[in-house]
Amino acid sequence: MIAALMAVMILMAVGFFILTTTSQDVKISSRLVGERKALSAAESGLQQLCIDFTPGGAATGWINFDTAKDPTARYRINALPSKPSGEVSAPGWDADWSYKTYETIITGQDTAYQSEVQLSVGVKHGPTMGRWEYE
Repeated sequence: MIAALMAVMILMAVGFFILTTTSQDVKISSRLVGERKALSAAESGLQQLCIDFTPGGAATGWINFDTAKDPTARYRINALPSKPSGEVSAPGWDADWSYKTYETIITGQDTAYQSEVQLSVGVKHGPTMGRWEYE
């Protein structure tokens, strides 16, 4: 009788251990899936920024980039500064010409998993005249 009771207690302890380990693994896996979806959304925002880049561009609202396949993933691009954060000389051009670097933050989000990823990016624009006034 005592041996059976001990066996039941051991089986309950093993079952509880398996249950808690499995639920923790599921939580970690779902967090990773959400973060990957948010990163994918932020990368889509970066691609769109490279296509539509304008110095001094306004911030975007939340944009769903693939509503057919993943309606919960979206991105937002912060406002672009009108003045560049730095200049890099343009090889092969006159000394007055340079590339200008503009920095902004792109946020990717997945609303189903409540996950969010921020990318701090710098976009090199040019070549343009080396003077700050030239845009």
